[in-house]
Amino acid sequence: MAKHVEAYFRTENDAESAKSSLQKYSIEQEAVEPIPEEVDLTPIVPASGSANTGGGTFNFTDVLSPKKDDDAMADKRHLTHVLNFKIPEENYDEALKVIVEHDGHMEQSKL
Repeated sequence: MAKHVEAYFRTENDAESAKSSLQKYSIEQEAVEPIPEEVDLTPIVPASGSANTGGGTFNFTDVLSPKKDDDAMADKRHLTHVLNFKIPEENYDEALKVIVEHDGHMEQSKL
């Protein structure tokens, strides 16, 4: 069964580069699009915080503390493009690693 993935990036080039790197994992229905202004980026976090990828650490207090929350939201405003694609479940962890390598962000609940 295929999983739907949405990964957010700072630039269109970052999103396109990630898409290119993901081609070896048989992704389908891939599309890079500008993020509409009305999209709520509140639940979006750096993919490097995923326990699945072995990437960086993610501390919820960093997002919840008022001082850091402002910084986190300012960072999210710099996200400009979203990469949507479907990938076979058995390749999902590899896709997360590619997203991390390209400094992608994802919804926390999807990591």
